[in-house]
Amino acid sequence: MTSIRFIAAAAVTVLAVAGASTAYAQRSPEYVAARAAGQVGEQRDGYLGVVSGGGDISAMVRDINNKRRSVYTTAAQGKSTIEEYAFTTGCKLIRDTKPGEKYQGLDGSWKTRSAGAPELDPRCP
Repeated sequence: MTSIRFIAAAAVTVLAVAGASTAYAQRSPEYVAARAAGQVGEQRDGYLGVVSGGGDISAMVRDINNKRRSVYTTAAQGKSTIEEYAFTTGCKLIRDTKPGEKYQGLDGSWKTRSAGAPELDPRCP
């Protein structure tokens, strides 16, 4: 029963974060450009990572991650840990990357998504 509630709650969180990320991307040409240039990528822990770039990229990533953390904190209350929510969301965000976009591989290195499926953690739902 707990697993079903966790999965359902995680799905809601994933949609909220994906929506927030999409909304941010639509408002921020800097985010769109950085993602397209491979300067940022999705990490396995549910947060955005800096692949390359300077202070402006780092500041943007920090802002996005603060917003994600806020969503995870709210959604996890009484259901699971923030880390579990973040991890489940990270699985979804990596799965949703497009060819050419960066994501964190199982070994922690940055991978570029090809036409095939990305490398996912075996614990991903």
